[in-house]
Amino acid sequence: MIGEWKKYGLFLICIVTMLACVYHTPDEDWEKNGKVRLILDWQNRNNLPESMTYYFYKDETALPIVRTGSASGYEGTLPSGHYRVAVCNTGCMNVTLEMENGYEAACGKTQQLSVLKSASIRIDSPGSLYGAGGELIEVGGSKIVAGELSPASLVRTLEMNIKVIGGDKGEIAPAVLSGRLTGVSSRVHIPSGKPLFDTPAFMIFEPEEVSPGVYVSSLSLFGLSPGEEGEEPVDLSLTMTLADGKEITSSTDITEDVKDAFTASITTHVILDLVVRYDEMGGLTITLTDWKPGSDGSGVVTP
Repeated sequence: MIGEWKKYGLFLICIVTMLACVYHTPDEDWEKNGKVRLILDWQNRNNLPESMTYYFYKDETALPIVRTGSASGYEGTLPSGHYRVAVCNTGCMNVTLEMENGYEAACGKTQQLSVLKSASIRIDSPGSLYGAGGELIEVGGSKIVAGELSPASLVRTLEMNIKVIGGDKGEIAPAVLSGRLTGVSSRVHIPSGKPLFDTPAFMIFEPEEVSPGVYVSSLSLFGLSPGEEGEEPVDLSLTMTLADGKEITSSTDITEDVKDAFTASITTHVILDLVVRYDEMGGLTITLTDWKPGSDGSGVVTP
């Protein structure tokens, strides 16, 4: 009896061994699937997102295969084929991702604040959105297809230093400032980081007075219009409210002055130095005295 049980046990071991040799999980069917490994090179950037989402676009398909990975990369399997990939962090404040219309239309969209229909929409400041994209070679088989991408910040910072003066003697004009900036991008292409200007948009801001007559304001945005045909110009409007409640508004077109601000270098931080002159006869005059990368430090330039 004991001998029969031993034979039976040996038989079961043989069956299990044979099944283990021929059985594969569905992902390991290398005639239909392939291995892929993506590495993200953040180039010594700190404060990385906790995770990243990977959108794999197979040729001639609009809907991506979506995978979640870490900020360091992703490794897994995909159905065999040729892919392009877009990578970004999700859950970004004031940003809606539009990723289901193909690689070329994979975008992040800033939250719209205005509810009334108009030629231009008011938008909010986007949170910290990072992205990258590129081609993947043919995926298929058990050999890993490896690639490397370098995510970049898709959100720029526009800092404004504003000095308010009044009269011929340049004395300080006590005031409360508010502003409006047009020619702002409401969407950004995730893979390339290119800001899009197909929908005219503007932002409202309220500069803070940091010392008598000196104001600062900082805006997060995807980009400023370079003023190409069909695009809205970058128009800076300031409203000054005087101590007696009187309001004076003036605006200036700064498109040509700042068209290269975010493209002339790799900086994502640009500083505008502005001087606002007020007198009772002439009203407000806004002068952009300088712009520079944020790494150069800020400081108001006096006329």
